[in-house]
Amino acid sequence: MDAKDVRIFCEIAFKDLDYDSFTDRRVSPLAIARKLGLDEKTVRMRVKKMEDDGFIKYYQAMPNLALFQLKNINTYRFEALNIVTKHRVIEYVRELPFIIEAIDYMWQVVSVSISGTSSEEIDQAASELASRFELYKWILGSRIIKEPISSGDGLDWQIIRELRYNALLGIKELSKSLSITPRMVEYRIRKLLGSDMLLVRAIINTQRQQGLIFYELEISADETKCYSVVKRLSEVYAKKLWSVRPVAAGVLLANFFSFTLAEPEEVYVNTLKLDGVRSCSLFIFKETIEPERPNWIDDLIEQKIALSSKSR
Repeated sequence: MDAKDVRIFCEIAFKDLDYDSFTDRRVSPLAIARKLGLDEKTVRMRVKKMEDDGFIKYYQAMPNLALFQLKNINTYRFEALNIVTKHRVIEYVRELPFIIEAIDYMWQVVSVSISGTSSEEIDQAASELASRFELYKWILGSRIIKEPISSGDGLDWQIIRELRYNALLGIKELSKSLSITPRMVEYRIRKLLGSDMLLVRAIINTQRQQGLIFYELEISADETKCYSVVKRLSEVYAKKLWSVRPVAAGVLLANFFSFTLAEPEEVYVNTLKLDGVRSCSLFIFKETIEPERPNWIDDLIEQKIALSSKSR
């Protein structure tokens, strides 16, 4: 993979669960091409190669969590006392309800995104997790989940269930499985995506990640210097800096990729030298922690289907 491949992958895989409206089960190759300054055909061919090579393992369908009365998502970073404890945490969160995403980093660190009815409820759950394993905890961000335009019916939830771990499943297969016409399947999927009920994202196969390193820098800087820090990082690292966002006053989370293990440390050292930067922490991505199946979201989908059947 080259830098263009990785930037394309970042656009389709590392999407926040913000449910911005789109009309296809993939991010549009044309939209990616325009954003990255590439040709649409080039984007389409490179995505196809990632799928064929198994780098993109599968596409996952995520229902809008507001449909389950979950209003907020908080993201935390946890640091364990040692790697053995971290692995115990990983096994624990695989089966824990309301975990949206968990990421394992090298050494003793994991990050966990937790959903709930309020930010206070989520923070209590995070504190209980930290207390259980004696973890150091700090919050990386909090946001409100966007409400969907519609709530859907039983057929919508059946479609979501069918797409859950195979979001690109063919129209004919869905039509046969659900005993409805292909036209109805297409209409319903467009409605689900367009009404913010459903998001589709790519899941990476970390076993196919040879020679590619994703990493984060958590940067503490003078608030008046944050813009200049981001500008300088963008100038120096260009396409290898694929995302920067503020997580608190004077704190930035910058996401990079590299093709050598030496580069993250070099970027870390150089970032510390930037005017206005007070401190910096380096976190090297290892893998996304997939929950056991069926998980709590699957159970809630089944409850929606059962409830709609009873109401008929």
